[in-house]
Amino acid sequence: MEINTDNLIAMASFAIKRARAAGMDGSLINAEVNQTFSTRYAHSTIHQNFMDYETKFEVTVIHGLKKVRITTNSLEESNVSWAVDQGVKMVKYLPDDPNFPGVLSDTQNYPKLELNDSKARSLTPSDVADKVISGINAGHEYSPKVQSVSGNMILKDGVSFFLSSEGLEYLAPVTGIATTINVMAEKGSEESRSQSSFGGRRFSELPVENEAGEVAQRAVLGLGAQEIEAKAYTVVLDYPATADQMFWLGYAFSAQRVLDHESFLQDKMGEQLFSKSLNVMNDPHNPSFLAARALDEEGVASRQYTLVNQGVIENFAHTRMTANKMGTKSNGCSFVVFGELDPMPFATKIKPGSKTRDQLIEGLDDGLLVTNLHYSNFIDVTRGTVTGMTKDGLFIVKNGEIVGSAKNMRFSDSLLQMFSHLDASKEIHQVFPFWGQILNRTLLTPVMRIESMNFSSKTTH
Repeated sequence: MEINTDNLIAMASFAIKRARAAGMDGSLINAEVNQTFSTRYAHSTIHQNFMDYETKFEVTVIHGLKKVRITTNSLEESNVSWAVDQGVKMVKYLPDDPNFPGVLSDTQNYPKLELNDSKARSLTPSDVADKVISGINAGHEYSPKVQSVSGNMILKDGVSFFLSSEGLEYLAPVTGIATTINVMAEKGSEESRSQSSFGGRRFSELPVENEAGEVAQRAVLGLGAQEIEAKAYTVVLDYPATADQMFWLGYAFSAQRVLDHESFLQDKMGEQLFSKSLNVMNDPHNPSFLAARALDEEGVASRQYTLVNQGVIENFAHTRMTANKMGTKSNGCSFVVFGELDPMPFATKIKPGSKTRDQLIEGLDDGLLVTNLHYSNFIDVTRGTVTGMTKDGLFIVKNGEIVGSAKNMRFSDSLLQMFSHLDASKEIHQVFPFWGQILNRTLLTPVMRIESMNFSSKTTH
């Protein structure tokens, strides 16, 4: 199989015509075909390495004030026909939605974005394996205490295509690489781990060796973890930990969450809720973002806009429906989340500060460096209270120096409180928080110093 753009366009046109012939008022096609490399490795050995092709062909049929979305993974005419026909059958049984804005007919100016690696199409599984092996070797070269390096790399290179019954059309080549590296270190019977999730668009520029070395350093530094008191600490949140909490902050900026009374930002537009040092924007036209897109699932052109300006709430993320309900216009943030169109800022960039990461750590007299967080979620979405646990890298800082590692702890605190006093590093990294990987959302984030983060309980390791 090869990526056949002509066939993709032909099948999209066929589906639009078939829906029209069935009496639909409108239809949308969101489709993509990718050449996908997948490499997995454990115990410093590659155990899976292959290349395959993936197809997603999504048909949305619109009839009056209702719509249905059907997806197939084939570009065969019989399967595309089935998808359209299923949608036509199902949509007739749905009740009208008075808030549905109908078929998108407004002219859209889609930005031209360079989102692909021109050399990716010529890669082989051996090329990807060699890149992974270089990371494995870099991890082991850091220290003899490194016992194993594991993780995965997924590289997708292909084309994305949108077509609507109203003549809106967009075709773009897209490349994306997502990588995870895990390192385990040992000293006697004791183990310590650390990890990193990162990515990029240019295969040759992917910093696998550098990331593996840094992860190995954290894993070795994590040996000898000691139990510390559960209380509020001044902390430096490293890139992954900052991204984890900023993801949940972004969740609260969904206009749907606001309308459903599931956001602590409800009725807070224009208020200063956070530190003046916090500046957040949705930056979908930045090609370094793996989540960068020219348009959303509804065909609305994506927009660069500010979410937080010096701590003040300025915008929410919208679909056409939420924008219609709130008397505004969509800003191109409509994407499928667990089967439903749901708006969230998907390419979140946090403005950097003036200090280096090392300077933020050096400024801690008595505090913690938090590398990773996991199992984070809201305790109370209406108050912005979150909980979660540290993972693979909690370090004790005294007089500006890391003096040892600590056993993991659970935190429970308010995003409003944590981000009320902060300082950000001038370096920024692209990070995939756990849910961000699932929902295709990435963040360009600095390291953050938080004056107070409440740790509510201890763990045994």
